[in-house]
Amino acid sequence: MEFLAVTKDRIVIYDALSITAEAPDDAWYEQGLTADGNQVKVVATVPSPPNAFGHAWSADGSFLASATDDGAGVYDANKGYKQVLVIPKVAPDVGGRSGGVRQIRFSPKNNFIVTYEKWDPLYPTNVHVWDLRKGKEGNKLHSCTLKGYTSGALPVEIIKWTPDESACFELAPGQGVILRPADLQVPSEDKKEEGGANWGEDSDEEDDKPAAVVEVTVLPEKGCANYQIGKKNSKGQTFVACYIPEVPGGMVARVAVYDIANPKKPFQEVHMPAKVKGVDLSWNCEGSECLALASCDVDETNSSYFGTTFLYWISTEGKGKFIQVCGSKEGLVQDLQWSPVKNEFMAIVGSLPAVVALYDGKTGKQTSVLGTTRRNTLKWNRFGRFVAVGGFGALPGDIDFFDRSCEETVCSLRAALTVLADWAPDGQHLLCSTICPRMNEGNQCTIFRYSGTKLFQIEFRPQVVEGRHADTGGGARTKTQAILYHTSWRPCGPGNDKYEDQPDDTTKPMTKRKKGLPDNNEMMKKTAEAAGYRPKGDAGYGGGGGGGGNLIAAMMRGEVQLPDAGKIGRGDGGATGWETGVEAKPLEDWEIKQMQRAAKKEADKREQTAKDDEKELLRSVEKSVKDKEKKIKELKKALADMEVIKEKEWDELTEEDEALLEGECDLRAQIMELEKGKDLDPGAPLALYGK
Repeated sequence: MEFLAVTKDRIVIYDALSITAEAPDDAWYEQGLTADGNQVKVVATVPSPPNAFGHAWSADGSFLASATDDGAGVYDANKGYKQVLVIPKVAPDVGGRSGGVRQIRFSPKNNFIVTYEKWDPLYPTNVHVWDLRKGKEGNKLHSCTLKGYTSGALPVEIIKWTPDESACFELAPGQGVILRPADLQVPSEDKKEEGGANWGEDSDEEDDKPAAVVEVTVLPEKGCANYQIGKKNSKGQTFVACYIPEVPGGMVARVAVYDIANPKKPFQEVHMPAKVKGVDLSWNCEGSECLALASCDVDETNSSYFGTTFLYWISTEGKGKFIQVCGSKEGLVQDLQWSPVKNEFMAIVGSLPAVVALYDGKTGKQTSVLGTTRRNTLKWNRFGRFVAVGGFGALPGDIDFFDRSCEETVCSLRAALTVLADWAPDGQHLLCSTICPRMNEGNQCTIFRYSGTKLFQIEFRPQVVEGRHADTGGGARTKTQAILYHTSWRPCGPGNDKYEDQPDDTTKPMTKRKKGLPDNNEMMKKTAEAAGYRPKGDAGYGGGGGGGGNLIAAMMRGEVQLPDAGKIGRGDGGATGWETGVEAKPLEDWEIKQMQRAAKKEADKREQTAKDDEKELLRSVEKSVKDKEKKIKELKKALADMEVIKEKEWDELTEEDEALLEGECDLRAQIMELEKGKDLDPGAPLALYGK
């Protein structure tokens, strides 16, 4: 069970299950030294540029590709990561230009590979498809353009294949999505297509050969910005979902779903709300339903700083079969994931603490609420049994291991400062990593079992921490400690999959586990209890008493009266304080004065806050009065205009005049409603307005 770590110097591949009790003096990238002095076997190291994106596994884990200065190297993972192919870069370095391969993608069955190079106006074709089939290795088959791409994560994959490699798709801006043969070449009538599913091995199985698609067709979506291909469904159909962005001053964003057997018009079309800036598309494991998560930069309800989201469920089982699962009313969708084996999905929705719920993939309806908690990340294991529900990023790194089969939480733990989390192919272990540039210090990776056991931790530290230029401050040293860029498990696929789904084998507690996820309030209480011991009476002051800090904080907030000198214990290593009957050492005068000043400062702050709230309420009342008076004035002016119209002779009235006169009754009703009751008085007591 191997995993890789992309570091500043190289890619290191480790064997996660080979832990020894040795403690060598060599570096982590040579001997896999763990934080506790043990050792994890280093299987191999391969060169890599210093970033998180210039490498890729094949879908079955047979091959690893890594970008280099001269192109990309392909390594056979089944043969000790021996380099088997070098793919050259296409665009040369001219005039100080630094080009080269930035991203790599394998086709689903390893017959082809796509390299993405840095885009340059002089060399606009920066996406290249290469042949990996036996006897044709390294032949360039096709080139196209991803305009503006320089480095980092891909904004969109231009070239994709169907999961069975029966066809290839190319996103061509201004044209649409072009449907091509698997090798992007149109075969002649008298030539049969060759190729096998596993590059480097002979195969005579007819099923492994890509099905010939002799006609090049186009899904007519000229403005398409992204697309996702579903698996072939039970009826033998393959659908493609396309996202078409909003046109300023024109149509809103939409999602169009096409059956590739009938590409002339969309099978399903869903229009998004206005001001949508992006849509993420994902298909279920059956290729029958798709989720479209639309995001807006601005939340019209002003309830979220991060904008708002709209989640749509789209089915291919019938025309017009789609629903909005949630929108701005329900709150931001923190994360959502389809089950890898069943037609259902899980989502975290709302402001934190957010609701974690399961949904039926056949209907898009919610089936059960698992809990309300401070989590923002979902990770299913490949068997759909365990789900890691985590709080990462700005959250402290708490993880709940949820067993879907019985809808119970197996355990909860904290993996502090986690940025990446990834399940192992065995479905039992979770790899949690702290990587740069999100965290430029404390780079590490830790492997946990779903039962909560920590397998090991590797800390990625430089051998020498140096300052940057002449600056030797902490900020400069932090930059030199940015070592780890990415981690991932070696995937499993046909031919090398030796793992099966295993049920929970932990010893269950005597009391029955609570269904769903831990309640947010319970988790906060447990965290507070674990933070420190609180002696009887919560009366200690400072260190050893454990709970004195809470008491002092309460005193500073004015929630508890300040005691006289000599009546508060220091908590010096034991149960001291007035509740225990043991005489406590009295406070010094300066300590009491310090507490009094802090309490006064807190009281002044509360008083100022109350005054600010009162001023804000007055301003809102005044604005309401002004708006009301302005509206009445406008309506009365409109009524006066009607009186002028009434003075016209009947044959002088236009259709517009008659339409205005028909609204007279409604106009007078509005004026009566606004003038009804006592006018708001900004000088009246606030109690009159519900204060």
